Amino acid sequence: MQAGLVHGLAVLVFALLALPAWGAEQRYSLGVGFEFATGDYGTDTTTDSYRIPLTVNYYPSDRIDLSLEIPYIYQSSGTTVSLGGMRFPGDSDMGSGMDGGGGSGMMGDFGGSDGAEDRTESRSGLGDITLTAGYIVVKESAAIPLVRPIAYVKFPTADEDEGLGTGEFDFGGGLSLAKWFGRWSTYVEGMYIAPGSSSDFEPDNYWTYQGSLGYRFTDHLSSGLALSGATAAFDGAPDALEAKARINYWTSERASLGGYVGKGLREGSPDYGAGIFGAISW
Repeated sequence: MQAGLVHGLAVLVFALLALPAWGAEQRYSLGVGFEFATGDYGTDTTTDSYRIPLTVNYYPSDRIDLSLEIPYIYQSSGTTVSLGGMRFPGDSDMGSGMDGGGGSGMMGDFGGSDGAEDRTESRSGLGDITLTAGYIVVKESAAIPLVRPIAYVKFPTADEDEGLGTGEFDFGGGLSLAKWFGRWSTYVEGMYIAPGSSSDFEPDNYWTYQGSLGYRFTDHLSSGLALSGATAAFDGAPDALEAKARINYWTSERASLGGYVGKGLREGSPDYGAGIFGAISW
């Protein structure tokens, strides 16, 4: 079933890339990817995870952007939980309260002592859908960067009992800056997330951040390096920090393919990760 899903998504990507370009204004884009990550995230168990995100973007004006991400998730064990696309540890070995005692963390049948035997079982299904909205308050010029506040919401569409999500709404807000210097591009973003709590999960408020430096070799080819991370979402868990090297190739003015490889720099990140993706706009 999973192989069939991956094959179907691959066919969709290449079918989209084969479509001709049309229209002068690009108001929509559709992207799909396949991501793999492995690591123990500061726990005693290694988690292998696969993630297939479908992303729909809408640009109602030259200042407003909306991005909806619908992910499919597979994970090999239950000692971690996905929060809006990032994976966090919540093991009782770190004092997170997975045994049903005090402290923030994962509790109940999924993470507690009653569910310890299930932690090594694989799980898969729809992840939490996220919606991000941005508004450009200052456009980029020769002297100043683009300034864009961000609003974020996570919808509880993942199965909480399977540990694919927390089963609650999350809300967040932040700011991003972007600037081009000839063929070089820079981007920085910071966001504060207030996650919802339930009887099974009690995550803390946390920060996410990222910064990237890119270079456009030609009109069709670019590459870049990025650092992304987050403060711990559960008491006693380590912070996350990951480095990624990325490459993009534009097959036309409106279609692109790309990939990345990643390496975790702190315990709360995957040891290694990689992904491929494709997108088209119209």
